[in-house]
Amino acid sequence: MASTSSSAPAAGVVVADAAAADPLVHVAFNQQGTHFVAATETGFHVFSCEPLERVMHRSGPTVTSPGGMVSSAELLTRSQLAVVTSRPNEDDAIDFWNGMCKEGKVASVTSSHHRTVGGIRLQGEYMLVAGEEKARLYFGGSREKDVTTGPNPLGLCAMAAGTTEGQGTGSSLVSYALPRKLLGEVQVRRRRTPGSVDVRAHDSAVACIALSRDGRLLATAGTRGTLVRVFSTADGSKLQELRRGIDGATIHCIAFSPDSKWLAVTSDKTTVHLFKLADFDLAGPSPEDGGDFVLLPASPMTSPSAKQGSSLSFLKGYLPTYFSSEWSFAHFRVRKATKYSIAFDQQRPNTITIVGVDTSFYRCEFDPVKGGAMRELKYFRNFMHAATE
Repeated sequence: MASTSSSAPAAGVVVADAAAADPLVHVAFNQQGTHFVAATETGFHVFSCEPLERVMHRSGPTVTSPGGMVSSAELLTRSQLAVVTSRPNEDDAIDFWNGMCKEGKVASVTSSHHRTVGGIRLQGEYMLVAGEEKARLYFGGSREKDVTTGPNPLGLCAMAAGTTEGQGTGSSLVSYALPRKLLGEVQVRRRRTPGSVDVRAHDSAVACIALSRDGRLLATAGTRGTLVRVFSTADGSKLQELRRGIDGATIHCIAFSPDSKWLAVTSDKTTVHLFKLADFDLAGPSPEDGGDFVLLPASPMTSPSAKQGSSLSFLKGYLPTYFSSEWSFAHFRVRKATKYSIAFDQQRPNTITIVGVDTSFYRCEFDPVKGGAMRELKYFRNFMHAATE
């Protein structure tokens, strides 16, 4: 049965202190989807998803210097994260925190060439920082490569570091995606590999990007928000076109499942969409081997739901993409339209967690065979009050 929140905390629940009353400015999951960070202007809170508990909290002068404000945070593990703070007339600072250590900063990197840090991604010892018109890749705290992106007001960036069981994060594993100067284009790069694979993704500006866990797939959405496209990072070829709807929307988050079989999308609408990805046969040397990808023809995709594809897809090229693009396999209705982050729970198959900047929290489950409406497992109107320490 789904749980619900109430306006007052239950007996025995520890309510977060006054800092928790600050409006959230950013929410983000760790790679495993087991924890998430909620940032306010004065600090940050780290929560576990199951059970919902606050496991780390810092706020006040230890996080921000006088006049400074937190703008975002990125979670690496359950206790390691990077926090972006903005200060008047200074470059943005990126401070690293480790909840297993004593309170305080364990390391600090200031991006002197990024007046504004729009977005960051963490993978092991790697950090990707997206600025206003440039991005920078760090390894072990040292600057490794600068990339020109053109205007990037949304701070779009994505990074993957390989997930083969038993493999480490060697130099050949890291791939990352950033906007290009040209409208609607994305560049995919591999660490220590010259050049890039350039993807012509949309006619409109790119609004959201994501890489699969192994870096072989790129998903993008444009500012129109009606379509999400999936590309091969080997050669930039389009593999699948997914339709969120026919009315415009702002796509806030795109997330691949760990096995790249599913794709979840949130927007400023109240419906969260889940798409089934085709069984792409991406054979040949993998990112773990450091070789180029070889894309083989995908096997025919079976559609367990009539909503997933159109029976008129054989007329592709003669009819609008409304008829040839694939509709969502499953969906979930949130109670309020706000900015949500979404993640698949790596430890619990077919389970998705959704958190909003309005402090709402959802856990839901989808049927991988029948699709349709997802089942709500848990809901809290305010996870700041519901979680205990």
